[in-house]
Amino acid sequence: MRAGGRHEGMGTHNRIVPLGGGYLELLAVADPDEAAGSPLGSALLRRIETVGEGLLGYAVAVDDVDAAARRVGATVSTIARDGFRGRLAAVEEALSEPCLPFFLHRSRHIPDPGAGADPGGIAWLEVAGDAARLAAWLGGADLPIRVVDGPPAVRALGIGERRVIHADGRMEVA
Repeated sequence: MRAGGRHEGMGTHNRIVPLGGGYLELLAVADPDEAAGSPLGSALLRRIETVGEGLLGYAVAVDDVDAAARRVGATVSTIARDGFRGRLAAVEEALSEPCLPFFLHRSRHIPDPGAGADPGGIAWLEVAGDAARLAAWLGGADLPIRVVDGPPAVRALGIGERRVIHADGRMEVA
């Protein structure tokens, strides 16, 4: 696990679990009042109040976050912490319908937080929700996402060839 930092103006902070070719971002509320006024912070507060801990959502890295935002009719925001600066699109939409990702663009000079680890990266992601809506949301991108029936949620992810993390936080070797 690596230190992350405090997200400026979001009321949240994080830790990074590098996976090589991807990473898990562990989010927490640093300042509830500030979090209530930001899209990410307010979504995290809602999730904790209604569901508790677990997989909240996921991001897809894109080269052109403005084009992704236009395609899905969403807004773009900026996230910054300790030397990291990124632009996000569709955070509110994705966190209210968690089978959909939000979109992230970070400058090329900012290294991938998942780099340098050797668990094999994120092999696949399983979400519950509307497969056709997800395909349209992704604009034709071919990603290793499994869609199952059920209310919108991030259900599980595979790390490398053998590890599985479930929405309830359980980890198993498969």
